[in-house]
Formats: sequence, structure tokens, C-alpha cells
Amino acid sequence: MKLKIKHSLLFAFAALLLLSCNSDDEPAINQADLSETTPIAKEKVFDNVIVEGATKEAGAPNTPNQAVSFTLNKKNTNAVLIDGFDIGISSNDNVTGAYFQIKDTDGNLADGYYDINLSLVGNKPSSDKKKKSIGLSNQLFKTKTSVKEKSIALEDEFIVDVDFTPTIEPGTFCYVVCVYDAEGNISAPQEVCVTVQSWGGNDDLVGVWNYTKTDEFYDGVVESTNVGVADCYDNTISCSNGQSMDYTSCYSTDSFKFTINSDGTYVYEIYSTDKEIDCNASVDACQVIEEDENEYYLSEGNWAYDEQKNEFIIVELESIETYDGMTETNTYEAGDGFVYALKASVNGNSLILTEEYFDVNDNLDEYYKYYFDKE
Repeated sequence: MKLKIKHSLLFAFAALLLLSCNSDDEPAINQADLSETTPIAKEKVFDNVIVEGATKEAGAPNTPNQAVSFTLNKKNTNAVLIDGFDIGISSNDNVTGAYFQIKDTDGNLADGYYDINLSLVGNKPSSDKKKKSIGLSNQLFKTKTSVKEKSIALEDEFIVDVDFTPTIEPGTFCYVVCVYDAEGNISAPQEVCVTVQSWGGNDDLVGVWNYTKTDEFYDGVVESTNVGVADCYDNTISCSNGQSMDYTSCYSTDSFKFTINSDGTYVYEIYSTDKEIDCNASVDACQVIEEDENEYYLSEGNWAYDEQKNEFIIVELESIETYDGMTETNTYEAGDGFVYALKASVNGNSLILTEEYFDVNDNLDEYYKYYFDKE
């Protein structure tokens, strides 16, 4: 789907002709796949993107002198409707801004550019920046927050959020980025081509799936955790009398049902148990006073599928979470959806979703494989 777009109009026309001549026993062509290969006019994209921290400018940016350099995250080649995509930028130079231009698939630049103030964009995910997610592991392994923070810290230095207006439909376009510093030095440009995905896209994923286990790879070791089985960690805490006390924390995912619908919507529900200590009471008494907390997480939104990368893309639009005796409901405004992608492998009634993290040298640093059986 992604970069094979040079002759996409001709391909789409020929594919439609083939579709009209197919016999009943020949496979139908997925219309969503055809729409995703359609080039989007550069002016249409330029006028219908919302770029974080940017001002829209006419004409062309200043000519690069290539006195600064940067790394552009070229893995981000997918976009979703409304919530768009992220631009990941890293540099060893003290860069302060970036120029963002739109290019069509024939190599023509739109008239105008966006001047991005990098001091106004995020440098890592936070609770109010939903575009970069730490994925399902945050909901399945509440005790591993420090691990996830470590992985996130290895990612891009600057993350620019680019959203779409409702005018943008599935299709393909490219963008060009240069960075600059306070002295006016400008890097050489780098380019990425993006596919705006349709909702849905792989009928094999459609159904009700029940979670069975997770394989976690971290520090060169793979550990498995089955549904309903507690994952426990030993800890030490200092008491108010100066002594120390050992205790064990446990967390179990009791059930996780993932419903994937053919219309491009999804819903999943996670029930879990968190066995912890009452920290204040335990410190004062210098003895383990346990608390068992039943937790619940519901997520609803849209999904898309990139068949070239075998990626299952989730856009969470609403969530309900119950923990510590409280219930929190979140409904995200357009452009603020909680977006993340997982590798998908489906074989009949078995589904594996894989969440991957890479270090600064682009080596696979950590992964989680979630196993599901079809109901």
C-alpha cells in the first residue's frame, strides 16, 4: 500500500475494470485498499492539516545551508482520519524550529509551508498528549510503569502532532521537513510519504477475541504471563520507626475481551486485580496491610489496518477506568484520540498482537505479544 504509488491512478482504473469483469468465483478487490492508494492533491492536504506549534506561511522557506542536521522518524508512514499522524524529530544540534511542506506523489510541492516552533511541541508522551501512546501494556501491567517510561525516553526528541480536518479522506501524500537553529542555519530536507488509512480493512480480524497470555521481551529475556495468573514482584519499604519491611505486589489480568467490528469500530474490556499494600498504614504499623483492588478498563474507538506492515491501528475515542474505588471517564475531542499501532498476525481462530519498542539505534529493545482466541 505504502510507497507503490507512482502509477496509482492507472492502477486504480485498471483494478476497477478487472472488478467489473470478474466472475463470481474470483476474489473481489477491497475498495478501501484502492482508496488508500489514491493520491491526495497537495493543495487539499496543505489547507486541511492542523500542525502543532506552527504558523502557516506563503511561498517557500529559506534555502538550506545544511549547517545543522537531524533525524526524521521515517517509520511514521501511517495516518488516520481526523487524528492524523506524528512527526518525530531528533537532532544533536540546538535546533529551535522546523519547516513543514506538503508534496504530492508526483514530487510537486504545495505553495506555502508551516513554520513550527519546536519549543511549543512535546518531547515525550504525557497524559494530555494522547497522540503518542504506550499501548496495551499500560493497561495490562500496571506495575511496570517504570519500564515503559524507560522505553518512551528512547524515542524522538520532538513529536509534532499533525491532525486533519474532516475534508481529508483516505489516500496518499508526502511531506518534507527541514530544521533550523536560532542563528538561521537550516538542515537539508528529508521526506516521508504517508498513507491515510480507511477504517477497518482486514476481515480476518473481525470477531470477538478473548485474551489468553502475554509474552514480554525485556533485557534479553522473555517472560510469559497467562490470563488469570498473578504477576508478582518483591519490594522493600522503609517504616516510620526506621526499620525496613519486605512485601510482595501482584497484578493479574482476569479477563480481556476484544470485539473488532467490520465497520471499523472496536471495543475492549479488561478486568484485573491489583494486590498491593496500604502504604501509609503499613509504614506506620511496620507490617504488611494488604489491599486487593478490582480494576476495570473499557476502551472504544476506531481501527484501521495497514496490510503492507501488518499493523493494527487503534484510535481510542472513549475510555472508562475504575481503580482505587473511583471511576474515570474520558471522551477525546477530534484530533486528540489515543493512537497506537500493533503488529497483527491472525491464523484462523488465533490472533497475536505485538507491541514493539526500539532504542536510539533502532534495535528492538522491548516487545509485548498478546495472544487471543476467537470466541
